[in-house]
Amino acid sequence: MNKKLKFAINIVIILLVLGIVLYFSLKDNFNQILDCILKMNYLWFIIGVLGLVGYRTLTGISTYLLAKLNNANMPILRSIKISFIIQFFHGVTPFATGGQPMEVYYMHNEGNDITKSTNIVLQNFMVYQMALILLGLIAVTYNHKFRLFADNTLIKKLVVVGFAINTLVLIATFVISFSKKINKFICNQGLNLLTKLKIVKNKDNTKEKLEEYLNKFHKNATILKTHKLEVSKIVVINILALLSLYSIAFSVIYGLGYHDIKLIDSIVTVAYIMVMGSFVPIPGGTGGIEYGYIFFFSYLIKGNILTASMLLWRLISYYLAIIIGGICLMTYRKKEKA
Repeated sequence: MNKKLKFAINIVIILLVLGIVLYFSLKDNFNQILDCILKMNYLWFIIGVLGLVGYRTLTGISTYLLAKLNNANMPILRSIKISFIIQFFHGVTPFATGGQPMEVYYMHNEGNDITKSTNIVLQNFMVYQMALILLGLIAVTYNHKFRLFADNTLIKKLVVVGFAINTLVLIATFVISFSKKINKFICNQGLNLLTKLKIVKNKDNTKEKLEEYLNKFHKNATILKTHKLEVSKIVVINILALLSLYSIAFSVIYGLGYHDIKLIDSIVTVAYIMVMGSFVPIPGGTGGIEYGYIFFFSYLIKGNILTASMLLWRLISYYLAIIIGGICLMTYRKKEKA
């Protein structure tokens, strides 16, 4: 199956699930929800959009700082633009799997070799996962103390599984980055298989190139160990980025006229939703994310505002993000100057 066909299938799936979500969300009280949206204070909608822009800008700054640590070429404005492009590929691929490979591609387009580009992307992924797990731990601690959600076996199971998956992914990434022996074993096994399948014809020459690549890769990977203070600052930037993303729901709810909600409660709730959405194998977690929003926020808000806020939140945090990313993709030029 070629890339264009896969992309088209993903878009069709997104639109189909979106149609189903809209149908079940609006079928009983369409006029009331529409009226609720039309009466919104749109200044808060704009603040929500700024939350999205802040999120992608800060993740772009994170990439820029890591590139700087790796002595790579990545002007800050280019890095921010590429951050929006990566959001597009995250949004249209299952489990957001399209983001990292495309990030390597665009890093390489900026004049960096593949090894260094791969390192920077892995480092960026690791600091992002660290921020995600730290915020998740804070959210769980907050919920445990203030009982934001009633005792619910499903919630507990989802949280445990979510933390387990994210932690295992982070550990696996660290192993890939720092364990030369494990990497060498995996690569050798893969090379043997490709040789048996007659895909690789000159095994010795390929092995030599592979070892050279691994040596360069592990040399660059040590940056996370040797620049702990700088890396800590980048983790903080990623935490701020996620807080900016998680605050969008609060802006939407407040703009719809519901003021009996705390910012911290909204952020904690979105943190739970994002854990749940990560299990959904549909691009953007479509369907699961919407269900998660209704499920978790029903503890805080009721009625038409609940459904209206869910629709506006997804419009900003997902669909608008894809649109902006798509525009950045179409206007990207390989040799464009910052």
